[in-house]
Amino acid sequence: MKRGKNLLVIILIAILIAGCTNKKTATSKKSPSDTPQAEKVNGKYDPPIEMTFAVGRVDSDVNFPDGQTTKDNQWTRKVEEELGIKLDVTLAMKSGDEYNQKLNALIVTNDLPDLFTVYGGAINQVDQIVEADIAEDLTEAFDKYASPLVKQLLPDEALEPLKRNGKLYFLPALQDPAEEGFMTWIRSDWMKKLNLPEPKTFQDVIAIAEAFKAMNPDQNYGFEAGTADWNMYSLSGLFSAYHAYPNAWLKDADGNLVNGTIQPEMKDALKSLQDLKKKGLIHQEWTVSDDGERAREDLINGKVGIHFGQWWAPEWPLQLVKDSDPDSEWKAYPFMSVDDKPALHLQQTVQVNSFYVLKKGFPHPEAFFDMVNLVAEHYWGETAVADPPASELWKIAPADVQLWGKNIVFQESIEDAFKSEDTSKLRPTELQLYERIEDYQDGNNDNWGVALEYGVDGSLGLYGEFTRNNLWINNEFYGAPTSSMTTKQANLDKLFLETFIDIVNGADINKFDSFVEQWKKQGGDEITKEVNEWYKSK
Repeated sequence: MKRGKNLLVIILIAILIAGCTNKKTATSKKSPSDTPQAEKVNGKYDPPIEMTFAVGRVDSDVNFPDGQTTKDNQWTRKVEEELGIKLDVTLAMKSGDEYNQKLNALIVTNDLPDLFTVYGGAINQVDQIVEADIAEDLTEAFDKYASPLVKQLLPDEALEPLKRNGKLYFLPALQDPAEEGFMTWIRSDWMKKLNLPEPKTFQDVIAIAEAFKAMNPDQNYGFEAGTADWNMYSLSGLFSAYHAYPNAWLKDADGNLVNGTIQPEMKDALKSLQDLKKKGLIHQEWTVSDDGERAREDLINGKVGIHFGQWWAPEWPLQLVKDSDPDSEWKAYPFMSVDDKPALHLQQTVQVNSFYVLKKGFPHPEAFFDMVNLVAEHYWGETAVADPPASELWKIAPADVQLWGKNIVFQESIEDAFKSEDTSKLRPTELQLYERIEDYQDGNNDNWGVALEYGVDGSLGLYGEFTRNNLWINNEFYGAPTSSMTTKQANLDKLFLETFIDIVNGADINKFDSFVEQWKKQGGDEITKEVNEWYKSK
């Protein structure tokens, strides 16, 4: 469904980019010959360098203190005061869709800002920009100007998969893929009330769901269920229990990539879902259009006690359950299996939150890296400082370079500090989180979610267990959509979803076999061929 929505965006981008593919001499508004020669005096450019910056979508949780704005804030002031760079923020808006539309329009007119953001999910847009020759090659500049700290935060092994023909055309805001892993959240207050043991198998999880339903048979139904294959309202834990990974590209025994949607394990998972629905453990009115909104409402209203979500689920949506029912408590578990094979947790091979692209021809690429170095030192250097509480100003910095596995590291440090009663080694941001957990312990339920995530035995700690026990499986494809994907993937997704719902609603399970044949004939085999060509060429 998500891919279906993306199809129109992909086509639009292709059309828009076509308008400027012949403009191979794209340059910044100020060419080197038009710009006065800037020299550094005490670390600052003199005369000052001017740079336009499209920061992109500004999340609602960015709160500007002291009268700051998107155009006049901590970062615009800091880069001018310390580096002599006048940063003009040209595009900053609440809607990511609106930003993408405006950025596409600027691509067509070749009127791009000097520095602009492309969001991580739009890797196809990045490839189109590189192909149109409007992105500066940053390979040499990174080697020459990036500080040792930046190179530590963005190591070669993280950057290498993102290069195009061995060249670096953008600076990625990388995230450890492990931080996107899903886990099983179960209402522990209900388990305690019913005197239920800790689950060890997926059969135990089903038994817990049955017990939760029995508490109020006319209302409760056990598992929340959206139709997206892998989101906060998905059935990811159930699929993993049967070793099924829909829409993921997995490496087979021969080293080729195969699509998880058509593997035999999917048939077992769908048969299980069919049985669960017959038992009333999934909403009886589940349909193709059920994207998870009903599941969220039922979760908040206390009808569901099992949630497959990520480490941050306590802050959303479980905090809403806590607000509605202050006695509710939740505990995170790894995925559990139906047999002696471990249930694995899907992760992306590469996880990029955004790409920072410097327009080709900008005369001072070193100035961009001066800003990158400044951001890295500000947050991760020896004298690191944190943003003002709840401000999230790092999201509007001219680059986002973070500690690899930042949140996992934070949880480990905070847990150690609570156990040792020594906070002296905590980073500034870790100390803020530590104090919020103390606030929760003093009775403030607003920080309940933070305590479950970063505190002792916090959910983030599970990711270390997943790694130690080899409980990850990679989605190996992270390239731009292939040519057949752009024309045929939406139809394949629709075909799967309709088959999926039909089987869960009682159709003959063997309908899955005919679906596989249709999937292959209607474009799946072509897409598989293209994906493997990409995989072997990278």
